[in-house]
Amino acid sequence: MVWERILLGLLIAGSASLFVHGLIQKIRLIRAGAPERQRTDQAGARLRRTLREILTQSRVIGGRPVVGVLHAVVFFGFLLFALESAEHFLKGFGLSFLGPLLGGALPAFRTVMAGVAVLVIVAISGLAFRRFALVRTSPDPRSWTSGLVALFIVLLMVTYLNGIRAVPATPQATWWLHAMILLAFPLLILRSKHFHIVTAPFTLFLRQERLGDYVPLDLEALAEAPEGQETTLGLETVGSLPWKMRLDFLTCVECRRCTDNCPAALSGNTDLSPRTFVLAGRKALTDCAPGDPVIGSVISEAALAFCVTCGACQEACPVGVEHLDVIVGAKRAQALATGRGVVAGSFFRSIETHGNALSRPRQERAALLDDLALPRFTGADDQWLLWLGCVWGFNRSQRSAVQAFSRVLDAAGVHYGVLQDEPCCGHHSRRQGEEAQFQDLARRSIDALRQSGARRIVTPCPHCLHTLRRDYLPLDGDFASLDLEIVHHSELLARLIRDGELELDRSGEDLPAAYHDPCYLARFEKTSDAPREALAAAGFTLRELPHRRERTLCCGGGAAGFAREQRVDRARRAEITASGAPLLITGCPECRMMLDATVDQTWDIAEAVAHAVRPRGGNGGTMYLSHPSTVDIEERILKMFALHPEDELQLLEIAGKSHISGRLDDLKHAADALVENGALHLTHRDGARYYGLGGFGG
Repeated sequence: MVWERILLGLLIAGSASLFVHGLIQKIRLIRAGAPERQRTDQAGARLRRTLREILTQSRVIGGRPVVGVLHAVVFFGFLLFALESAEHFLKGFGLSFLGPLLGGALPAFRTVMAGVAVLVIVAISGLAFRRFALVRTSPDPRSWTSGLVALFIVLLMVTYLNGIRAVPATPQATWWLHAMILLAFPLLILRSKHFHIVTAPFTLFLRQERLGDYVPLDLEALAEAPEGQETTLGLETVGSLPWKMRLDFLTCVECRRCTDNCPAALSGNTDLSPRTFVLAGRKALTDCAPGDPVIGSVISEAALAFCVTCGACQEACPVGVEHLDVIVGAKRAQALATGRGVVAGSFFRSIETHGNALSRPRQERAALLDDLALPRFTGADDQWLLWLGCVWGFNRSQRSAVQAFSRVLDAAGVHYGVLQDEPCCGHHSRRQGEEAQFQDLARRSIDALRQSGARRIVTPCPHCLHTLRRDYLPLDGDFASLDLEIVHHSELLARLIRDGELELDRSGEDLPAAYHDPCYLARFEKTSDAPREALAAAGFTLRELPHRRERTLCCGGGAAGFAREQRVDRARRAEITASGAPLLITGCPECRMMLDATVDQTWDIAEAVAHAVRPRGGNGGTMYLSHPSTVDIEERILKMFALHPEDELQLLEIAGKSHISGRLDDLKHAADALVENGALHLTHRDGARYYGLGGFGG
């Protein structure tokens, strides 16, 4: 009837007008944001990545497979039914495009769509049941909009199935119900988390290529700004929130995957919830004045205190929300502008005073180099620069790892050396918001690398690795001219084993061990195969932890966490303990320091490989000789300590100074036997075992 067509036209126009009006309001909120970095470079690669992630639903399925598949069914049903929705409204005006387009294939198409409709009903019912019935196990929050969307989708599918029957029930009423739901849907999308249907393709396209890609503050320009000109140091006010961050806030689907992967939240901390501060940011866009502070309006000081910038929240987000920019931006405001709530103040002072994160005197590093007879870097073309980092350079309990890696490199015939004076790379200063300190340390490090003439760098520290690889180039465009090859020591170990440069002795049974993936190695640098390749070749059988590879769980050491009181390592320690492995292996000195006392022994991956290395040339004072007896081992230990009566040493140090071969388990049994009979004493310090002469200690 004519009046029905007029009514339909008015309803379509009204729905479209209201949707466009609401959309314009949201676009204005986004455009009010501060300028952003270049977000459209490498457009082709960005588009391919976006289409791949949307069409495969990889980010949705990856974290929650069952729920992800159900969501994928609803998503693809949404795409397919766009054709039928257009046909539905055209039919209201006496038109059709599917009939002419498909011709005789239309009945078969409708049969397929009927099957799709049934699958969508099952999927959306499953999602609704999980959200509203399984309230104790479902991490998703309940909301009336979610319930209404689920009801609308079911009604759309039911009315469609009724409409394509040979004899539909109440066809006119069914048709209008279907049409009214379709017209109401856009308005519901605007006022709910389902707005991500509109914005998620844009957030995925515009997101950073890599985690932790921070834009340096132009400190010189800020210092030279005319008096009276407003300047901002980080995210000081709501008005300083950049437009991409605002888009992220509006796109959040409230799924809580970010919080469910946050080590602080998993450790029982209630102050830090990434989902909470993202939703607070959304609310602040409409409820706060531009001059209101971000800290307090969007994120709390307590939340900032516990964040270790491990990136688990951002990695888990299915729609490309960049949580780390909020964290680091707010920390910059703390450290550089307000000075309130800074939890890393002592860390900053330690860097200023001692030049390292552990507050150790500078001469201790020089003593380490001399004690372990580490070669100095000369700049020869084939020489690797071993960048020790603060922990290997200043933490005495990590000397066994330094010594092990040195001996492995010697066994492989690798030409390497260390810098006499190595600056802190500045990684943790940047993550705690002290951008000025970071940039100063970065320039010192860049100058040191230029002067050294290094071309190949190997480091045991994933934090140093990420900073050297990623953070310096945006700060100094000429850094690329150094043409540096920068690798993690696990990558070099795997390469040496693969190339046959290291001979490994795999005699005996495989050794059970748990491997902890460091965040900045596995998640930020996407390196998780090399450590496993090296450990497998060295004879270890890994008991994989629930959170592993790119979804690893932080030890709590990030953002100077190892130097602060805020601890978020409880969840990771529980997983390691539950594995039942007597040995924990990791590829990060800071992780080892944080997790050291979780199990009986904690090794760096270099120590694990050194355990199996058979040096070239066989005997002669190298790490492994033939296999001596237990009595011989005890005699060698006592002779060594007679020459060094004041020393307290770890097992690998004992092996080196005593020229003892074989399995470290045999060495441990011999050393423990000497402790039992009073010839040696055992001291536990920083989660490590130290042996010394005489029956005392603790």
